[in-house]
Amino acid sequence: MNPFTEDNLIEQPVIKLIKEIWVDPNCHINTYTDIEDQKLGRESRGEVVLKKYLLPALQKINSDSNLPAYAFTLAMDAITRDRSNLSLVKANQEIYQLLKDGFNVRVTCANGETKPEQVRFFDFENLANNHFLIVSQFWVVGEMYTRRPDVVLFINGIPLILFELKAAHKSLVDAYRDNIRDYKDTIPKLFWYNMGIIISNGIENKFGSLTSLYEFFNEWKKSESEEEQPKTVILLQFSGHSE
Repeated sequence: MNPFTEDNLIEQPVIKLIKEIWVDPNCHINTYTDIEDQKLGRESRGEVVLKKYLLPALQKINSDSNLPAYAFTLAMDAITRDRSNLSLVKANQEIYQLLKDGFNVRVTCANGETKPEQVRFFDFENLANNHFLIVSQFWVVGEMYTRRPDVVLFINGIPLILFELKAAHKSLVDAYRDNIRDYKDTIPKLFWYNMGIIISNGIENKFGSLTSLYEFFNEWKKSESEEEQPKTVILLQFSGHSE
């Protein structure tokens, strides 16, 4: 086996680093093969939200609210509904509001009256209460094309961060131009939920948002010394290690 492949030199070190941050050696699945892909519990590769992890996460996070089962069903329907009639940016904004503010539902009380309740998608207070998963070689079937992003980070079954990785001799412009732009056109549903895009060739690392042009991707700054604490970013905020 060639030890100098893109997978060995770039993808595996990235996965190893994230696993160390999330402190869970079992939080990674490589879904390149059908057998491994089936572990995600998807009915088809057209699904980008992993309901297998989302439902128990909702039940756990909202356990103190005594919400009925149908509240979780409605919340899952709201987050996974088809938004292909919306622009990519509008769909992303709509999802962002749900993830940030939660899903509002009216619950029927024992006396027959209804009251407003909220289903939270994340536990921002007790970060360890969330479910974290790294999926590499994540197949996504779009309306006409099938694509396989390198690494996708899921929290509670929701795909929040996308990594596109290249060999060290390749420019990051290629990752943006040939892959990120193509994904937005061919598998836009993955980006409805996206909160950040990272492109890397192991030497250069850049971070951008859904709407960022390449020139607005910011360099991922390295610590000036081993003693310096890393700046808080979304990965750390959800790892339970933020300051």
